[in-house]
Amino acid sequence: MTDNELNGGPTLGALARESFYRLFADEAIPLAGNIAFRTLFSIFPFLIFLTALAGFFGNDDLAASVVSYLLSVAPHQLVQAVEPEIRSILTVPRTGLLSLSALITIWSAMGGVDSVRVGLNRAYDLRDTRPFWWTYLQNVLFVIGAAVFLLAFALLIVLAPVLIAAIEAKAPGFRNSFTTLDQLRYPIAIILLTGGLLLCHRILPAKHLNVLEVLPGVVLTVVVWILLSSAFSIYLVNFNTFASTYASLSGLFAAMFFVYLAALVLILGGEVNRVLEVRRIMRSHRDREDEV
Repeated sequence: MTDNELNGGPTLGALARESFYRLFADEAIPLAGNIAFRTLFSIFPFLIFLTALAGFFGNDDLAASVVSYLLSVAPHQLVQAVEPEIRSILTVPRTGLLSLSALITIWSAMGGVDSVRVGLNRAYDLRDTRPFWWTYLQNVLFVIGAAVFLLAFALLIVLAPVLIAAIEAKAPGFRNSFTTLDQLRYPIAIILLTGGLLLCHRILPAKHLNVLEVLPGVVLTVVVWILLSSAFSIYLVNFNTFASTYASLSGLFAAMFFVYLAALVLILGGEVNRVLEVRRIMRSHRDREDEV
């Protein structure tokens, strides 16, 4: 590290080199594979719990509303292989929220959360010494909290068109003053994505990190995820080799490969935050030495 980087801040090239070096040194490739597998493995149990929770509150349509919204903003080429199965899950009424099967479902859905925790702890150079019961409880609360938040968001999806229609009926002149939910779906999805990543970086690692400390990596992750989804969709349309390699399972393996790449970017965001943190600490030590 040069004196210029310490005094004036790291250059983008130096930051990228150090972050990628740490990415491979921390064995991010197998970690990303673990995250990809456990995330896909936990999606269906989470949706089952989501529909059970919606049924517990007496509105089965809430789960279908939020899932339909999320599918509408996801690249079609990536979700088309699993969309029929997801739709079939939503058509089965589930009200046994406190049953043994529901508890097993929650346990299965926790796998994705736990694998993200491991990846972020590795990126931030943290060793998780918290009691097992605490991290286990945190995983459970994370799954339940995510489901409750999505159902609350689904309520807004359902009510927003009704409210807009009511306002237009009472005041037709204000029709052009309201933006439809469809026009806002991508910005809202980006806000939800950013908020979810902020929570992951702040809650899951074995160290409390403030928003400013994790924000650079979160923004980087969101931007790269958006670019990655666009590039991967173009590739699947024009240069798809999954179909010739995996035949009828091509869609599933394409989705898994995308989640794998997304997991690598997630870990990279943590690595970038850690590199910036180390540089801030070194610069602070250097300043104190200069004062002496």
